[in-house]
Amino acid sequence: MICFDYINALRIIEPQVERLAFIGERERVAYIKLTHQQTPIPLKSMGDGLNRVLTIILALVNADNGYLLIDEFENGLHYSVQETLWKMIFMVANKLNVQVFATTHSEDCIFSFENAMNKYDFTHQGRLIRLNSGLNSQVQAVEFDAQELSIAKHNHIEIR
Repeated sequence: MICFDYINALRIIEPQVERLAFIGERERVAYIKLTHQQTPIPLKSMGDGLNRVLTIILALVNADNGYLLIDEFENGLHYSVQETLWKMIFMVANKLNVQVFATTHSEDCIFSFENAMNKYDFTHQGRLIRLNSGLNSQVQAVEFDAQELSIAKHNHIEIR
């Protein structure tokens, strides 16, 4: 397993995070220390976004040389932080040889995925696969690469 800076992952949501610690003997609870607070506070009291980011990043690091499945990627995440999280996922997945599969129905999530691929040069590391109902109720997979996603976004083509 690689050494990973979890603090920077949490700062995607809360820039004042200074430290992260897991406290407890039997049941370990995540606590964070914020810049202008003396006492660490339970991470779970900070909202779904921070907890979601930590869960995704911990799962990604633990999937070293394997696969990570993320259901409804955008749950608990404001649309404005999704691109940065996708960028981090691309970087870590590339280093750890992890193939990530994520589901979504969110256009914001798809666009943040496309932005991360094209803006940070991960164009060959991602694909969107839309599942369509075909004839006789057979499911058909339609793939979109980074360029096709960009074209669809700029031309307001429905890809969900």
